[in-house]
Amino acid sequence: MFSGFVGHNFLSAFVSGNVFASPTSRQIFEAIKMCQPDQKQGMSSRGTLLVVCNYTGDVLNAGMAISRSTAAGFNVNFVAVGDDVAVGREKGAKVGRRGLSGNVIALKCACALAQRGESLERVTEVMKYVASNVGTIGVAFDRVALPNDIVTELYTLPPDTIELGMGAHGEPGLQQISPIPSPKDLTESMIKLLIDMSDTDRAFIPFSHKKNTDEVVLLLNSLGSTSDDVLAKFADLGIKELQRQGIKVTRLTFGPLVTSLKMSGFGFTVWKLPSGSGGCLDIDEALSLWDETVDVAAWKQ
Repeated sequence: MFSGFVGHNFLSAFVSGNVFASPTSRQIFEAIKMCQPDQKQGMSSRGTLLVVCNYTGDVLNAGMAISRSTAAGFNVNFVAVGDDVAVGREKGAKVGRRGLSGNVIALKCACALAQRGESLERVTEVMKYVASNVGTIGVAFDRVALPNDIVTELYTLPPDTIELGMGAHGEPGLQQISPIPSPKDLTESMIKLLIDMSDTDRAFIPFSHKKNTDEVVLLLNSLGSTSDDVLAKFADLGIKELQRQGIKVTRLTFGPLVTSLKMSGFGFTVWKLPSGSGGCLDIDEALSLWDETVDVAAWKQ
């Protein structure tokens, strides 16, 4: 899922488990070891930030790997990112929201900051700050198809049906919708789930809704097989709907970023930019981090 983000100004390493399974604690520990500088050459480390999407297995195995890393003398911080607004506060009370493409937005900023030589504490602070101001809502045009040799009980969606809020691994969404709405109506429904502050169960992003004061970075993520042409159409609709709600889209990116094999569908991810100075980031620094050039396969400049 994140192999395409390893490179200059982005990730130092990534760890992958089996299909739809968490990497083991040993795998994670070995990756942490690989990120440590060669002390024989007199190189020192500012530390390592370990980031996972918020899924139970990833969090548990990461915790065990960090325990081993601490015992080995490594300085490791940990952040679990959950940005899926389909999982509300009531449903996610114990485990939190699922991690989706909001992870990429927070990592883009944190990794740029790390490349500038900031401390581990500062990089962790910014990672948490950006993640807390990010939300994602996805829609599946069909369920993910697993490789033929994997036994699964996932089923296809009924004809003329989409599922709003389905998870990246085929987890149940908010609702199945039939007949399929127009792209405009679907976009309006999805954006509302991201920005509606009256929905106390899902109002995770602190929008002010004072006209033309809120600015966002908008990311559209293909879940695997949805083309850039389709994403571009929904991007245009998303920008218009956000503008209609008094929210300015300052930056836009789209593509197959956080995919689920060849799953058909996409997601809107919104990052509410800082509204002023005095916090963890001001808007100029936030955009500067976002605009940093990277040299990785999965990112479109």
